[in-house]
Amino acid sequence: MNKRGKIASLLMACMVLVVISGCTGGTSDNAQPQISEQDYEPYGKYETPVEFTIGRNTNHVNNLPPGDTIEDNLATRYVEDRVNVKAKVAWETDDMDQKLSLSMTTGDLPDVMLVSREIFNQLVDNDLIADMTEVYEKTASEGVKNIYGSYGDLLLDQVKVDGKIMGLPMTNIGNQHQLLWVRKDWVDKVGAKLPESVEDVWNLARTFVEQDVSGTGKTVGMVMDSNAMNFTPIFAAHGAFPMNWIEKDGQVVYGSVQPEMKQALAEVSAMYKEGLIDKQFAVRSSEEKEALVINGQAGMVFNPWWIGYTNYKDSIKQDPDAVWVAVSAPLDGNGKFRTIRQDPVGGGIVVVNKNFAHPEAIMKSVNLTTDFLYALTEDAINYKKEHPDEMLTDASRWNNDPTQIPMQVDYDDVLKRYYEDLMKADESGDASKVQEDRVVSFKAYQEFKEKGNAIDVNTYGEYLSRIEGQREANNPNLEVTPAGFYGTTETMKLKWANLQKLEEETILKIIMGQAPVDEFDTFVDTWKRTGGDEITEEVNEMSKR
Repeated sequence: MNKRGKIASLLMACMVLVVISGCTGGTSDNAQPQISEQDYEPYGKYETPVEFTIGRNTNHVNNLPPGDTIEDNLATRYVEDRVNVKAKVAWETDDMDQKLSLSMTTGDLPDVMLVSREIFNQLVDNDLIADMTEVYEKTASEGVKNIYGSYGDLLLDQVKVDGKIMGLPMTNIGNQHQLLWVRKDWVDKVGAKLPESVEDVWNLARTFVEQDVSGTGKTVGMVMDSNAMNFTPIFAAHGAFPMNWIEKDGQVVYGSVQPEMKQALAEVSAMYKEGLIDKQFAVRSSEEKEALVINGQAGMVFNPWWIGYTNYKDSIKQDPDAVWVAVSAPLDGNGKFRTIRQDPVGGGIVVVNKNFAHPEAIMKSVNLTTDFLYALTEDAINYKKEHPDEMLTDASRWNNDPTQIPMQVDYDDVLKRYYEDLMKADESGDASKVQEDRVVSFKAYQEFKEKGNAIDVNTYGEYLSRIEGQREANNPNLEVTPAGFYGTTETMKLKWANLQKLEEETILKIIMGQAPVDEFDTFVDTWKRTGGDEITEEVNEMSKR
């Protein structure tokens, strides 16, 4: 090679190094500084500031005190003050996946990223993110480890690759399944009992319709979403788990194409034909569906514990005597209320650029942010008390936007913890022992006990969700079936949208009587031939890793 060629080769090598290192502010693998044991301390403070860059979504809540910013506010200053770690926004975007995909091709990756499962897998495959195993083991605080530990192995297993922890997952708490919400005043009016079995549910709906309990001439027994998936308790009572991957006979299979699904659809279709389900459910908007409940036409609806945070709470405006209760029904043949565990990873996964020099600094930021939002330590509680004029508009865990890393985590069983906290305070009469972000719920409960429905609808909604909903979400008859798979396969990226459309259309047609129940067999055959079998094979291969 001549001299000019050597120079060109050297220049090309330098350009490649520039692209690989990107804008991380860190150093290459060969020049990584040695991290000391002191650096690994969960709350150890650096002598000199450690700054990291982060990519963020633009749609964050900006309810900050005057003069404060996303980069500089009480939450971020707490982290800076305690461990000397500072965050800088590299960029903001409306489409995080698209931005990160582009950044991977240019090498313009920030130090910290909050990514989807798909992007997480791409970053892992391209060896672009740091192994966080040692960092988590040594630097994660007791508070963070307790939260993650409440999921057993389920949560961290989602971010492990070859046994290595490659990211810090946000969490999707447990017990967010559909409950049966019933107008108890209607039940009393017709002299019935709250339902338990599938047969009880349909009999109660039948009674409501036949006796026109609403007095409108248009009483609806059951309200249903247009995709029918909010009817999952009915399906689960038959052992069917549509739109979920489940383990069966040693394999992972898709719940929507199992024989149990056909049995459940046959029953729901018969009840629709009889008029026990809203006849127009497939064409009603969400607002129209809510109106049936709010205006007192509907006696039952499936909804999770947080129904009080929807517009359904407005039903007491129309009828101050309305009494809503949550019931774990219908039960299966063994007396269990069955549901499936949804993906424990909620909102995304925090990953660290492989070239960032101090990945343990990110763990420290997460530690202190979690302490701040959850009031986990006396230090965090006192810090906020010492800065009353700098408080965020909403300093609870739900307001994670102004933090250095907008990451929401919570205990798997937080609904149980929350409810028991309120009950203990209620029994003792000592409101001071209620965790700070639960005070609103406690006050709502006390006001409801004193005034009943003669309260503000938002206060009623808080009571309905936090007392009635959370209580029933933890019913001892609950049986949670673990899902067999949560991710995305290669063939899914190409064919899943069409398969889902086929599934939804077939289910609707069968329920509404536009297709015979045996159409389910044709659907299963088509689903398997047009990608379902291929995807199932990929799912089982990925599940073994």
